[in-house]
Amino acid sequence: MPVSPLAVVISTYNAPDFLRLTLEGYRQQSDKAFVIYIADDGSTDETKILIERLRRNFPVPIHHIWQPDDGFRKARIHNRVIARIDEPYTLLTDGDCIPLPELVAAHRRFATDHIFISGSRVLLSATWTATLCAQSAALTTDRPTIWWLQQRFKGHINRVMPLLLPAALSPASTRLEGIRGCHLSCPTAALRQINGFDESFEGWGREDSDLTARLLHAGLKRRNLRGQPVLHLWHREFSRQQLTENDALLQACLDEKRVEALCGLKQLEESHG
Repeated sequence: MPVSPLAVVISTYNAPDFLRLTLEGYRQQSDKAFVIYIADDGSTDETKILIERLRRNFPVPIHHIWQPDDGFRKARIHNRVIARIDEPYTLLTDGDCIPLPELVAAHRRFATDHIFISGSRVLLSATWTATLCAQSAALTTDRPTIWWLQQRFKGHINRVMPLLLPAALSPASTRLEGIRGCHLSCPTAALRQINGFDESFEGWGREDSDLTARLLHAGLKRRNLRGQPVLHLWHREFSRQQLTENDALLQACLDEKRVEALCGLKQLEESHG
């Protein structure tokens, strides 16, 4: 079990309504021994104003790390955040993923030095996403089974079973397929060992798979978290213009069994002297 608190890293870009719902989900956590780092890839002041308003009475510290908007640079902003993390264990997630109340507690309970934990998601419909964004109130996620069944019947969510399962881990594996970046946790030292995210990946796609591949190459095992999925807000897909190039970069990483990012934390530190 990691020493508390945990670091929760939330990526965002110009989606303050999504970020508000996500942060309100973290306000509802049963385990509040964590610190939030918002990895902001160039949002406008609307996001900054939201964070400043929420942090006034938020139950845990919120750090806002921002970089200028210069296209999709998720890997770069994550590295800037990882370089600042003091906590020994890190949970990586996105600003369009609302957590259930026991999410942090589950990651803490199952954390060990030699594994990374990969979580799942439940997809929300476009209609329900729009309704939630239009409301000023937070979504209360501590709900009885019948309520979740009703949401499934209404078509608000794409599946219900993961919401009803008790939190548990799958057996350890070295399988890469099926990895999603919705929530993944590991020792912070492991992120530094592999040189963080690889900034060679430009545009959307495969930067999360590359990160997890290198965690596997470094000797960590993967265990899937069953139960405690995040609620993934609906949005249009990102441009896949760079996906062919990023697929090639990921394949090279796999072929070489590369551990360190080609352009990661070390290179970021060198560029800042």
